Amino acid sequence: MIKNSLRIIGLLIMALLLNLHGSKPAEAQPVVTSQYYCLMDSKSGQLLTGKNMHMPRPVASTTKMMTAILTMDYAGLNEIASVSPHADKTAEYTIGLRAGQTLPLHELMKAALICSANDAAVVLAEHVAGDEALFAHLMSCKAFLIGATSTHFVNASGLPADNHYSTAYDLAQIGRYALTYPTIKKAVGTAQAEFHHPAYQKPIIIRNTNGLLNTYKGAEGIKTGTTNAAGKCLVAAATRQGRQLIAVVLKSGDRQGDCWRLLDYGYTRFSYQKLINKDEPFKRIQVISGKDNYTDVYPDEDVWLWVGERVPDIEKEVIMQYNITAPALRGKNIGELNVYAQGKLVKTIDLVLKKPVERKHLGISKIYEHFFGQ
Repeated sequence: MIKNSLRIIGLLIMALLLNLHGSKPAEAQPVVTSQYYCLMDSKSGQLLTGKNMHMPRPVASTTKMMTAILTMDYAGLNEIASVSPHADKTAEYTIGLRAGQTLPLHELMKAALICSANDAAVVLAEHVAGDEALFAHLMSCKAFLIGATSTHFVNASGLPADNHYSTAYDLAQIGRYALTYPTIKKAVGTAQAEFHHPAYQKPIIIRNTNGLLNTYKGAEGIKTGTTNAAGKCLVAAATRQGRQLIAVVLKSGDRQGDCWRLLDYGYTRFSYQKLINKDEPFKRIQVISGKDNYTDVYPDEDVWLWVGERVPDIEKEVIMQYNITAPALRGKNIGELNVYAQGKLVKTIDLVLKKPVERKHLGISKIYEHFFGQ
């Protein structure tokens, strides 16, 4: 069997693929005060729009998304944490924790994610890793692993610090990943909750800093952030008709309004269209020693993309065998197809056989020749 790898990169005119005719004017972009933003489809990771989305910036308390992720990965929510002198001295905003107090991690998670308490984030970090700096290093490593490759953390709270940064694109990746944890998703989607403060006998009410939860239809998080250096930041998520979008704005003059307009733009200006059909042959390849000389290769699943009035540039990268030796079973993997939209990978699918490939049956004379020669 000869195995060839071929990289095919071609810009496809989506209008032809989707049976659209004539040129379309570029759609009107949403009015956004931020100069650093992006809008992403949560399921596929497809970017719908953005500006300066890969430029590193201070990101303030949006950092706490990764603090929560790492806590979920390495600790149990019923574990009891102690407040250290270091956490006691955390700069505002805090929920007033004092050295020596103890409380369960699920309470600290609520405080960090709902009312953005910096001291709660530090207690979580120290409980998980024993040291906030080590925890921050683990945060950076985790960010890289989930695709946030332009992110570096030096603390768990997002308070101003040299070399602590991320990008709008990376925060969208972190946000969509954070929402896969039911505990995090529930917390960031809660407008207000009771917090059992160790200094008080009765619980206190904490309120979410994300105003979209009470105003935008389908809003379900995720995290605000504000410092002088970072400005007003927001990672917002909403789901409508089963479709979840992530909007990120950094250093915004109107973070709630910006995210509102970005989310509306995604829901009203894009339609879900099929780019690749799993029931249609994708490629024909040669069969060696087969009953048939050629067989068809199919995508293992459909590929869908969100398409607006302005057709995105689509690239396909194919890595596959261009001939096989019979016999071969139905479902045999022949290669893979990577689909890119606007330069970003949105889907990888297998290329497979939909029917078995039979070996050619030799006649008596051919068998004799095969074993004994002419």
